[in-house]
Amino acid sequence: MTARMTKAERDDLVRLVKQRERVAKSAAEQRSAMMLADFEREISAVHTFDKNEIWRAAMQTGLEAAKKANEAVVAEADRLGIPKEFHPKLAFHWESRGENAYQARRAELRKVATAEIAAMEKTARVQIEARSIEAQTEIIANGLDSEAAIAFLEKLPPIETMMPSLDPVVIQRKIAERAREAGRGPYLVGDQ
Repeated sequence: MTARMTKAERDDLVRLVKQRERVAKSAAEQRSAMMLADFEREISAVHTFDKNEIWRAAMQTGLEAAKKANEAVVAEADRLGIPKEFHPKLAFHWESRGENAYQARRAELRKVATAEIAAMEKTARVQIEARSIEAQTEIIANGLDSEAAIAFLEKLPPIETMMPSLDPVVIQRKIAERAREAGRGPYLVGDQ
């Protein structure tokens, strides 16, 4: 026979589980902040060509090719009689930040990253709460004596039965039904 916990032991354990839940939620918030800071550093990073041998060599090759191409452009502009101040010119440069050089692109990436991190934190918080409840349930169940109390505990429904998966066909029907009720006639998602 398994030894049962005393009421004082159960109370202490439940209190400890709740404290751990709070700490874990704070850790999830902290992790979110760190992930966002890391992401900001990554999208703001500047990669200069002179910090890498291969990049330096590629830049030199590009500059030489651009110089040679510009010599051909100048010669053709001179042949066509274009004044020097109006000569077209080939520009060659190193983009040290790639697409992230553009503020709009960084804002778009930041928005997506923030949403992803928030979703991850929310998932983590739900998992923390679920584990906390599982531990508290196990602790409290250890002190239940009556068959009625044990039966009650066992009949609590899981969340999946209260929130079943969505069926796209059912959603389509609901949209069509709402459209008919509003007098717009049936339509499919994606129709405008």
